[in-house]
Amino acid sequence: MSELAVALRSLPRIERLDLAVLTLPEWHPEAPNQPTAPVYGYVIDHPDGPIVVDTGVGFGNDFIEEVYQPECVRLDGALGAIGIEASSIVGVVNSHLHFDHCGQNPLLYGTDVPFFLQQLEVDEVDRDRFYTDAEWALPPAAQRRLLGGDFEMAEGVTILTTPGHTPGHQSVVVESTVGRVVVAGQAVWELEEFVDERVTVSNVFSDEFHDLAIDSIRRIKALKPQTVYFAHCAAHRPNDAPQRAEQ
Repeated sequence: MSELAVALRSLPRIERLDLAVLTLPEWHPEAPNQPTAPVYGYVIDHPDGPIVVDTGVGFGNDFIEEVYQPECVRLDGALGAIGIEASSIVGVVNSHLHFDHCGQNPLLYGTDVPFFLQQLEVDEVDRDRFYTDAEWALPPAAQRRLLGGDFEMAEGVTILTTPGHTPGHQSVVVESTVGRVVVAGQAVWELEEFVDERVTVSNVFSDEFHDLAIDSIRRIKALKPQTVYFAHCAAHRPNDAPQRAEQ
């Protein structure tokens, strides 16, 4: 993260959005231990306007609905429940472009809302047609902000490259004079991986990304955040006892 990043005077409100529950198919590596998985997005209620991190699972993909049987909540409804209008969003950060992290991007297509994406992640969507639902994942060209590394997107808010789960995985650091928070997406699947600085094979893009995934965990921890939020498991607060991943 750039040392030039300007910190906010206070931490903005950061809310978890419970966007879906997936039923993991029998062949999924985590299914024996966890038959269902929550899907969380987050909203940072920044002084410039709300910033959404991950948009959950979309609608209308027959294959995904058959395989994962998602129970989905509309993004605009989840935001409205905490007093935020979707029309007020000023930016979206997809931690990566798997279907359960970008599925409701289209809600904001055709607007002025920018989507912040790592170029490596977009390249993977273009390379592999089975990587995701490309219609969900790829905003109109005019709304794409393609990145090649860390990027300070707003005062006190920096996108941090954290590859491992995917080549272009990214996290979001929120910096203030009174504390620091990281929204870490799927940098890990279970909280224990983060605490112990290890990764499961099923959460790593390929064998070549194993060490990168651990480096990303260590990079986040080196920031000494007071809280780290994840896409599929409980938040981590360093002064708390380790928790099991939420079911």
